[in-house]
Amino acid sequence: MSLLLGKLRMARDAGGKPALRQVWEAASLRLRRSPVGISEYFDYGIWHNSVTPARRAEFIGWRASSALDRALNAPQSRVLANDKLINHVILRSAGFPAPEPLATYTTSGRRVDSETVLTTKDEVLAWLRGDVYPFYVKPISAGYGRGVLGVAGMEGERLRLLDGTDIGLPQFLQPFDFEPYAGMLFQRPLKAHPAIAALTGSEAVSCVRCICFVTPSGPVLHTAFWKITVGRNMLDNFSHGDYGNCLGDVDPASGRVRRVISRMGPGGEIAHHPGTGRALADFVLPDWDNTVRLVYAASALFPGLRLQNWDVALCPEGPVLLELNTESELAVPQAISGKGLMDDRLRAILADIGQGEAAHRAAVASRH
Repeated sequence: MSLLLGKLRMARDAGGKPALRQVWEAASLRLRRSPVGISEYFDYGIWHNSVTPARRAEFIGWRASSALDRALNAPQSRVLANDKLINHVILRSAGFPAPEPLATYTTSGRRVDSETVLTTKDEVLAWLRGDVYPFYVKPISAGYGRGVLGVAGMEGERLRLLDGTDIGLPQFLQPFDFEPYAGMLFQRPLKAHPAIAALTGSEAVSCVRCICFVTPSGPVLHTAFWKITVGRNMLDNFSHGDYGNCLGDVDPASGRVRRVISRMGPGGEIAHHPGTGRALADFVLPDWDNTVRLVYAASALFPGLRLQNWDVALCPEGPVLLELNTESELAVPQAISGKGLMDDRLRAILADIGQGEAAHRAAVASRH
């Protein structure tokens, strides 16, 4: 209760509605047919006086987000995105820019290309003692940055990480035994585009998440947001602000950063990078037109996934496809922008997809 009262006061003081009005709105949204949770009401900024009833109706909660993913992404196609080895095999075989694989660890000896294949942890240890640094390692099947580390070198029995910390070999190898990860993928690090490095003060990649709907009329980039690294962080993960990184709402048409937050909820909006003091709003992401073209071209490789979430690294050599994800977390872009996703544009996109499905069913029925 004290936490809720604190949010009510913060929202009111940050240009929001009176507390009783907030309670009524939040309860109404929680009880509607497609509910928005109480915490989502505050995270999204619905409490602000500028949010009209029409705009309030455009926000969706995690239940609707999950329902969209289930409706638009075929179960049999999910592995093509969520298994990083399969995804990279497809991308690299089609000639799309993707991180260079250095090694793969699976007990079955799977691989992407001609990288080193490791099937035991003893082979991993031997590989780590070679000239293999720096590298990033990530689970083959995981999302949200779980299990990802950037490693700069090895000193004795400890690994020096790209953020300046270190980790012992037993702790490093622990995720290798976690069966749901299905193994680990080692990749050569990418560097941020010079314009981004100058703004963040770091060569660590600050990737952009492109949420793309694949319709019968072609792919549509509906929403984009930028994951902004801060300080010595080696990853651009946000996790509700726990890592100290920031998130920026990006105009899909121009690549211009429109709004930035350092945390969700009241008081989370910022104007300047916490580390460098450089202005974030109105910064235009480099190579934006090429980024959109790249996402559109790659989306055609996955016709069973009509809601695609691409993480793209903006690098000196151009945009690079880091990975494709399903199971969209559509709460995040709403919290960054302060705008609901279910706008007229998305309704038109979903109508286009629905008409395509109806035409497909009719064509199938006509053959019987």
